[in-house]
Amino acid sequence: MQSKETNQNSVPAGRSKEWNYHPKLPIAMSPVFDIPPKPKATIAWLFGTWLKLSPPVNHLVFALLAVAFLLPSSSDMQSLDASWMLQIAAIFFGTVIFLGSALHVYLYVFASQKMRLKFDVRPMEKSSRFTFGDQVWDNVFWSLTSGVVALTAWNIFYFFFAANGWAPTLSSISASPVWFVAFFFVLRFWQSFHFYWIHRLIHMPWLFKNVHHLHHRNVNVGPWSGLAMHPVESFFYFSSIIIHLILPTHPLHVMFHMFSLSLGALISHAGFDKLIVRNKESVNAGSFHHQLHHRYFECNYGSEEIPLDRWFGSFHDGTVEATQRIRARKKLIFAPK
Repeated sequence: MQSKETNQNSVPAGRSKEWNYHPKLPIAMSPVFDIPPKPKATIAWLFGTWLKLSPPVNHLVFALLAVAFLLPSSSDMQSLDASWMLQIAAIFFGTVIFLGSALHVYLYVFASQKMRLKFDVRPMEKSSRFTFGDQVWDNVFWSLTSGVVALTAWNIFYFFFAANGWAPTLSSISASPVWFVAFFFVLRFWQSFHFYWIHRLIHMPWLFKNVHHLHHRNVNVGPWSGLAMHPVESFFYFSSIIIHLILPTHPLHVMFHMFSLSLGALISHAGFDKLIVRNKESVNAGSFHHQLHHRYFECNYGSEEIPLDRWFGSFHDGTVEATQRIRARKKLIFAPK
């Protein structure tokens, strides 16, 4: 399907009535699935974030360190022993606490880049609708007691199965080097595909009201908002790991995937387009595509890798026209039957 996005009415990056900062509008989605094919744009999209300091590279670094120095041995994980399960828990609790705290302190406590590149002008809230009456502590609580608990449980489940030969594994990189490299890209698209459909599911009225609403209390998001989810949502979100029960996988793939889901959620909800270090825009951070979802709810259920939102009519490109269309769509969804 051909993209409907054009540059005829593009709006340069800057401020607007709705946003303190926004990237150039309309925002784009991946050209990988455009018809006719756009090979140059596709290659630029696929490798653009991989060849510079950005979230996928950061996730791979964390994964390399975890596999090399922290992951229990396969023989240890053949039995359900508390020692290695606690080791898995320590990996994920440690990395989430480290990155979540670092981002929050840098962006919100020290306000190191003030409001530069911040999407929403509003600060984190203190309100009775949040647990403890405080948005930050609410988010920290649900991230650790729901998000990271589900993340840890799914990983214990997978590694126990893999260690006992009940899941296909890739014993070494040399066994299939082409598949080893290609699978990292497969994971990016699988993660996008899985997230879209799980997200659409929990936006069904009953599940939204009783489950997903907890996450959507965060209209203005911060790093800790990313994993602040109801336990049912956390279970479904990290169920993306099931692909490793079907396709041959190396531990590095699994850890990369899990860090993409966990640490990636912290970064994508940072609330800032990029991190500014020494007065230079250094690292891609928050996702304006997903920020639009938190503002307008019934749009951008997926991510930019697969344009499912564009195909199913729920894509918000950041323009005023898109806001009007999504608001009309929301009225239809919640209209009395």
